[in-house]
Formats: sequence, C-alpha cells, structure tokens
Amino acid sequence: MSTVLRKKLESSGGLPPRVLQNRSFWMTLESVIAQWLDEIVGGENKVRLQSREVCRGKALPDDLFGAYLYGYESIADDFVVAVSIDNLIAARVAAAKMQQDPADLAEAPQLFLQLLLEGSAHQLSLAAATAFGMVNELGEGPEPIAFDALEVEGSCLLVYYLCDIEGQAVRIGIALKLEKAIALATGGDDGIASAETDEAPTSQSLSQSRVQNSNVRLEIILDRVPMSIAECARLEPGTVISLPGTSQTKLTVSAQTVDGPVDIAIGELGVWKHQRAVKLKTQIDPSFVQEVSAA
Repeated sequence: MSTVLRKKLESSGGLPPRVLQNRSFWMTLESVIAQWLDEIVGGENKVRLQSREVCRGKALPDDLFGAYLYGYESIADDFVVAVSIDNLIAARVAAAKMQQDPADLAEAPQLFLQLLLEGSAHQLSLAAATAFGMVNELGEGPEPIAFDALEVEGSCLLVYYLCDIEGQAVRIGIALKLEKAIALATGGDDGIASAETDEAPTSQSLSQSRVQNSNVRLEIILDRVPMSIAECARLEPGTVISLPGTSQTKLTVSAQTVDGPVDIAIGELGVWKHQRAVKLKTQIDPSFVQEVSAA
C-alpha cells in the first residue's frame, strides 16, 4: 500500500475527515448514548467508542449488527436511520417493565423482548435527533418503521459504543445519514454540498500506476463479538463463543490498514474450483475506492 494511501486511511478510517475530526459531534453523540443508558438501566454508565464506519444505505440491513434492530424515518430531517441494541439491555428493560429479575428474562422469546424494547429504542433515536436539532418546531423527530422496510438513499454513518453492565460488554449501535453528519460537522449546508459534489473515481484515476501497484490485505470476517477484557482473559482451549447473528451469506470483506480493518463489501461463502471461496454480493464501498483513487 502506498504511503499516501496509508496516511489517508489512517486519518479517516473510512470516514470523511471533516466528520472524524469534529470533537463536538462525537462528544454530543456519546453523551446521548450514555444518558439514554442511565435512564433505561439505571446508574451512571460509561460508554466507549468501539467503531465507526461508512456503509451504503442499501447495504444497511447487512452491515448493522445487533440482537435487536429498529428502523426510523422522519418527515422533518431524516437523520437517525436505525439503532441496534444487545440482548442484555433488552432483558434489563423488560425486567423493569415486568418487575422481574433480568436473569429470568435473559432467555425470553426474542419477539417478546423486541416489543418491550421498542419504546426505549425510539427514545434513543429521538434523543439523538433532538441533540443535533433534527426535529421540527413541534419536537417531532424520527418515527418507527419496520427495519426490513427501510429504504435509505445515499450512505450511512454506523457508530458502535460499548458499555460494561454486570461485568459484560454490551453494544449499542446507531446509523445516521452521512450527508447530515457531514453538514453538522461543517456547521452548515456547505457540508452537504461538498458531499454531493465529490467527484467519483474514474477509470483513469484508478488505472494510475501508483494505484495499481499498491497492495492491500483483505480479510473475510464471519462475525464480530464485543467482549470485555475480563472475558477475553478467561478464554482458553475449549471455550465456546456464541455467534447468534452469523450467516454464511453475509460475510464482511475488510481491507487491513494501519488504522485497523475498513469494511468495504459483503460476500457469500461458497465453493469455486473445489476450494472454499467468497463471492461478492455488493460493490466495493465507494468511499474506499475514492480514497484509493485520490492517493
């Protein structure tokens, strides 16, 4: 990989630098997540950023990970697109509503927990929209829609946070419209205009020798599982790690960079010429291709 490309990937992590470097934006979002957790599970919970990446809106159903997924649309400002929440939080919310021990509801039917968590998930989407001024004059923001029915144009910013509850690391994810995040990060409509006028990579830019001669290592990822340091320390031969959301038709193709893996496509496991192989189901993420062509 060229030195220039390495620096670009390191600085952006797949995100536009104007968003990545806006500290106020990230502090506000983290505060929203932390306050929401405090309200629904009690106590003062410290959240930490796990990952942030860009995905195409049409690929959101494949790219957003979590036990419970909720979709949203808004008439005013289509900013919060979806949220994802882990099972432990769902059990805690259900226990509070049912006045039972969370341990008794950890194995409750998924549909039951999904329904009980719906209101709290909506609160999170509304809190995020309100914090960034993405509600109308009546305070109306994102409205629930079936996650499978989402039709998102453009690209999304996926952000995952981790929080330790009862010694376990739980994950909360939120999907935002990338063009709105860029506008917020730049403080006005200029961000949206810039996002819309970015030049797409051309065959000429991609055929340049400095691009063609660059190398990048690809990895095929079956699933990602959040774990606390304590849980990792207890791993040993024979330990079983549960992968509830794994699908051989939704494998993540990642490009290894100095800043870590950058997810660039979705693939499907199969066989080709009597060997295991992965067939791409999506185009390579345009943001990654743009970084390559601009290097």
